Amino acid sequence: MNPANIECQARKISSDQIENVTAIDAISFTPEEEKALLRKVDLTLLPTIWIMYLLSYLDRTK
Repeated sequence: MNPANIECQARKISSDQIENVTAIDAISFTPEEEKALLRKVDLTLLPTIWIMYLLSYLDRTK
């Protein structure tokens, strides 16, 4: 989708439609997408956590 098409669709939604929303659909992932997402989060967070753990250990020993 191009951005102009998305903006056009967004303008078509009236304020009445927005006010009458009763529920939001839950986001569902396929098992493959969930596995890829968890791997990406793990690869982002784990190095940071280990560095902080190492710095904490070094701070306690000195």
